[in-house]
Amino acid sequence: AWGAFRPFGAQGPSHKGGVANSPRRRGTRLISGAGWRRVRFLLLATLLGLALLALAPQAEALERLHSYYELRDDTEALAAQYPDIAIYSEHGSSTGPLGLAIFSVDVALNITTPPEAELAALPTMYVDAAHHGHARMAPQAAFLFLQDVLERSTADPAYLEGKRLVVTPIMNTDGHLQDCRNNWNGVDLNRNYPWMWGLYGTSDTRGSCPASGTYRGPSAGSEGETQDNMALMRSLNLYAYLSGHTGSNDIVLPWKTPYESPDHEYAQAIADWALYQRFLNESTDVSGLSYRDPSGAGESIAWGYGARGAISVIVEVTTQQWSPIEDSTLQEELANELLMYDMAWENLLKLGGRPVVIGTGPGELTVRNDGWGAAYNLSAGGIILPRLEPGETATMDWHDSQLRYERILRNPERDVDADGVVTLEVGTPLPDIPNQPVPAVSPLAVFVALGLAARSRIIWA
Repeated sequence: AWGAFRPFGAQGPSHKGGVANSPRRRGTRLISGAGWRRVRFLLLATLLGLALLALAPQAEALERLHSYYELRDDTEALAAQYPDIAIYSEHGSSTGPLGLAIFSVDVALNITTPPEAELAALPTMYVDAAHHGHARMAPQAAFLFLQDVLERSTADPAYLEGKRLVVTPIMNTDGHLQDCRNNWNGVDLNRNYPWMWGLYGTSDTRGSCPASGTYRGPSAGSEGETQDNMALMRSLNLYAYLSGHTGSNDIVLPWKTPYESPDHEYAQAIADWALYQRFLNESTDVSGLSYRDPSGAGESIAWGYGARGAISVIVEVTTQQWSPIEDSTLQEELANELLMYDMAWENLLKLGGRPVVIGTGPGELTVRNDGWGAAYNLSAGGIILPRLEPGETATMDWHDSQLRYERILRNPERDVDADGVVTLEVGTPLPDIPNQPVPAVSPLAVFVALGLAARSRIIWA
């Protein structure tokens, strides 16, 4: 411990080599020799720590868990480093008395210049985290992924070309501040979404910290945080939605399915299951994560796929809620999960049917489906091609400058603007000139031609 400090002239205890209870003489140390050694050690350790922080590379700057305020400020500062491709915004607030901002970063090439409609039409990947406030590692994964995309896009703008990324690191801002699963009203936000709300795996009892619980809320979509998130997703052309959680370290499907829960009362097939399977297999290959059905209904990803048509999964980024194991950094602990985020981003345009033109001719197009799912109802002004499987090639009528198709199966229960219709510019059709019949030759014409030929021979003879 540090030596005790006393005002000059105060009485001190007796000690060897001195006079007991004598006044302190001028020049006497205020801190003992052992105390000064500790002070010097602490000063050296502090200076060494500051030097290491200064020398640390930027990508490794996030090696501890952020508080709500730190992550908000760091996210805003990160976006400010890339003003041509990133915009920080606060688009909602928590239900508690503090009204903590729900903040996001929007990323696209030349993001400040395109018209709003053009930006809204870009195929988009949306990443959020911490519907459960105590899942403290999930926001770190969202932040690190955002940082990685920004750094890569600066080095290679093609990494962003034709796509848009939106990241919301903390959905449950009150819960994150309190280290609590539920929001200020005691609602489990990941049981509050309107799709299949309250069907299974939820509670009708308000939660409280630290016990929390799975209270679904008084009605579907009752919470401000839920409404803000749905409003944001409705403004995006969603192709993929990844929601970060912690606890089981795996991938979670939108709802109970007959593939994983064949005996469950509410099991329901996923219409685009072949597309989902391809995405899940690719995810497993890069991350090692398996997939399963969810434990409850009314989750954000059920609404993300059901209402918006996006390939939507929960990524349980780690089994640890708070911090990585002692011999691991955050970057190392989340490495495999971040590889899955990267994979989804790099293959975003393949999440559904994706016809590409590989040949043209008079009145016809030859197209190949390079997507991971089937394309439906393809038309370029002629007969509609009802379905084109992944990797399949077909020739179709070409009488329009646009090829229209549906990249996912149409579902009447989805939002009207989430029908998956894509328009591809294919240029002006080549004229389809029908074969002209060969005109018939009359006998008179033959006789005249023969007569002229005979006459020419006589003259030349």
